[in-house]
Amino acid sequence: MSALNLRPDESGVERDLDAHWFGPTRPEPPGARDLIAASWERCRALGVDPEGGISTVVLSPEELAERRAASSRLLKVAEPLMSSLYEIVAGSGYVIVLVDADGYVLSVTGDPGVLESARSVNFVPGVRWTEKLVGTTAIGIALASGRPAQVAGAEHFCRAHRAWTCSAAPIRDPAGSVVGALNVSGLGAKPHRHTLGMVVATARAIENQLGVEKALADLALASKYQAAIVEHISDGLLTVDAEGYVTYMNSAGGRILGVDHKAVVGQHVSDIVDFRPIVLNVIKTGEGYIDREFVVNSKRGALHFIKSAVPIRDERGELTGVVDVFREIRRVRRLVHYMVGAFANFTFDDIIGDAPTMREARRLAEMAAKTSSNVLIQGESGTGKEMFAQAIHNASAVKDGPFVAINCAAIPRELVESELFGYEKGAFTGARASGHPGKFELASGGTLLLDEIGEMSLDVQAKLLRVLQERRITRVGGDVVLPVDARVIAASNRDLARDVADGNFRQDLYYRLNVFTITVPPLRERKSDIPILVRHFLKKVGRKLGKESVEVTPQVMDVFIGHDWPGNVRELENVVERALALVPGDTVDVEHLPGYLRQQHSARQAVQPQAVPSAAAEVWSLAEAERRAIAAALGACGGNVSRAAKVLGISRNTLYCKMRKFGIAGGATGVNGLETAVVS
Repeated sequence: MSALNLRPDESGVERDLDAHWFGPTRPEPPGARDLIAASWERCRALGVDPEGGISTVVLSPEELAERRAASSRLLKVAEPLMSSLYEIVAGSGYVIVLVDADGYVLSVTGDPGVLESARSVNFVPGVRWTEKLVGTTAIGIALASGRPAQVAGAEHFCRAHRAWTCSAAPIRDPAGSVVGALNVSGLGAKPHRHTLGMVVATARAIENQLGVEKALADLALASKYQAAIVEHISDGLLTVDAEGYVTYMNSAGGRILGVDHKAVVGQHVSDIVDFRPIVLNVIKTGEGYIDREFVVNSKRGALHFIKSAVPIRDERGELTGVVDVFREIRRVRRLVHYMVGAFANFTFDDIIGDAPTMREARRLAEMAAKTSSNVLIQGESGTGKEMFAQAIHNASAVKDGPFVAINCAAIPRELVESELFGYEKGAFTGARASGHPGKFELASGGTLLLDEIGEMSLDVQAKLLRVLQERRITRVGGDVVLPVDARVIAASNRDLARDVADGNFRQDLYYRLNVFTITVPPLRERKSDIPILVRHFLKKVGRKLGKESVEVTPQVMDVFIGHDWPGNVRELENVVERALALVPGDTVDVEHLPGYLRQQHSARQAVQPQAVPSAAAEVWSLAEAERRAIAAALGACGGNVSRAAKVLGISRNTLYCKMRKFGIAGGATGVNGLETAVVS
């Protein structure tokens, strides 16, 4: 519209604002006509009474307190600036008002006389001030349009406010949303040309301060996140400036270095440790590194780290500081062990057997687990020596540490030393460029199993003895002494005492190792455990193959008990697994066994006495059947004990025991000097 000519409305109010607003002393603000005209149109549409204008929507004290709490950030910023604005206009007959986005008056300050006049139109805290309730005002226009406005005298829609001039500007948060409005009102119909400018400037100052407050809050929150991150990582983190002075250290760094991480801030890095800090080299050269291994000597002993150092440069490329991240090598190894599976799986509950010799071996192992002493486990291949070693580890004080096993017989003799103790870069042809830690280092804090230790050369035995005595190692090709605290368990299928007597094993090392000597008996010497083991393997392997209900026939169990099992428990498990894979139904019979076991079964059947085909056939006890089988085997073999034992699938010593049990004479000499027995 080109001119603001408002004709008489239903209440008979006449106005012609052109002369009032656009007189020679009042230049036209941009859009002022449109803002006021639009407000009048809204008031008419809302049915506002021009003779009214006194708001009756008033909050209770409790509700007002809630409103102020919801706008606490706005009030915190606005009220100091409102006080500063009042210092400028004090005594000029003005009242300064802050409303929230819904038009509720939150705060009022001003000259006492003007405040009293404001109360007459209910312009007080807790009252809602919107166009629907009070008609056209600067506050209503600012909230409705989002633009600054000044309304004077007859420009007010309601007669109750025409004695006032008001100037208001909306207040936006950093996101651009209107969160309130600032208003300055005074008695009189002639507005001052600078009043609206002061209001707008103060509103902008409030918005700017809200932005600053938001930025500071965001920065504080980001700082809390960063602090939470660096304080809860397991790595040590240290930052220094270009001169080497500490600017930050996290708690993990203080723990690793043995210092108060807060107290060291501001100190030179060389003053907080008793060794020359490696980070000084980065400050000097400006070159960082990633995941490099370092060993430094301090009063607390050798400190072994994996470190990364990142130089920090300004926009000109000049070094301003260094971020130093360091990890204890044992934490790195623990992660590696977890990833590669360097841990023990078996416990004493996994050791199956109730024979007296097995009970004794388990008793000694359980006692050994309660100590940190070295252990020597002896037994034939396949008896379960490593299972005993793992069970000892899992019942010991270092059960949370790594379990590292090395088979000394499977490594070329010239490489055993480097595998045990590690090597530095360039130590020998084919060595890794970065060097390599040895098994003692990897097992530090846990258990090292030296399997088949009898295959170790005498010169390596001497070095192993020194490590066991000093608990320190030096890598091949290196000169740095590293502490190790691995518990050592040795295992061998050889008679080490005989090797010592023959000069093939160091006597001093033998006595250093066998603080606890555990002998795992072969399966042939504990045949009473075979049924227990068979049932265990049927269940274990059957679960894997989906055949959990499979059983073996009595004939198969007889074959198992009669066999000497040179491969021990490992051989028995393999036979059961093969049979389960072949059996089509739920019963393993002799036909499902390997060929060598079927042949033994056939040989025994051949020497069995033929049963008399009579209804009154003689029924023997198991002991009598065993006696007759032994007698028949000896008879078929011409009294040769060795051949009879082979046919029966038992050892010669076992056969002699049974011969004595049943009173079968032996000891005679047969044809060609072979050992024979006289069958009675």
